[in-house]
Amino acid sequence: MSKKCAHCHITVLDSDADFCPLCNGALSEDSSYPAVKQNGYPDVVAKRQRRTFFLMLLLTIVVAGSFLSCAINFINRGFPWSVIVVSSLVYIYIEFYMFLNPDMPIPAKIAITIFLALVFVVIIDVVTGFNKWSLNYCLPGALILFNMLIVVMMFVNHRRWESYTWLPLLSIAFGIIPVVLMKFDFVTHPTVSEIAFISSVLLFLVGLILGGANARTELKRRFHF
Repeated sequence: MSKKCAHCHITVLDSDADFCPLCNGALSEDSSYPAVKQNGYPDVVAKRQRRTFFLMLLLTIVVAGSFLSCAINFINRGFPWSVIVVSSLVYIYIEFYMFLNPDMPIPAKIAITIFLALVFVVIIDVVTGFNKWSLNYCLPGALILFNMLIVVMMFVNHRRWESYTWLPLLSIAFGIIPVVLMKFDFVTHPTVSEIAFISSVLLFLVGLILGGANARTELKRRFHF
């Protein structure tokens, strides 16, 4: 509660003060002045505890839902729909875990999100008969989307866009997967996969050339060579 000086008619917000800083007179409590919330450090511990509690609650729901769906599917037999349910629940939990983790960088969150989504659609494809639509279209489509997001991040953080030069290398590494799958006839429509791989290579080369020494330094820092 604030205090007031009867002589100077000033209000002192320090509730621990007993004397006026101007006339050194005694201060009296001033209930008419609204209380002022003092600034302090953010309660990091409480925030972390709330995040941990939410994740534990979500994990409990995921485990319970997975067990229940598997049990029902096992009793009724037939189509293995529980695989899709369990996969979706696990995907949701991992996504919440990542995006509630302030220490994980945004590019890593985006890359893992796209990768997990791709794994999820492949599981759906396999469970529903494996018509290979996930490998023919979703896999290269995810790579193209990832490349587009890399360009967006470079524009958003244009002052240090060279720091994203290593991401096209990750895209190239994943782009090799559909190229290899072509040899084993898992990818039956290679056009989209070829476009995705070429776009990854071009993005890396353009970033390396335009980035110059800064881009090469970033690659050395990331991969220690």
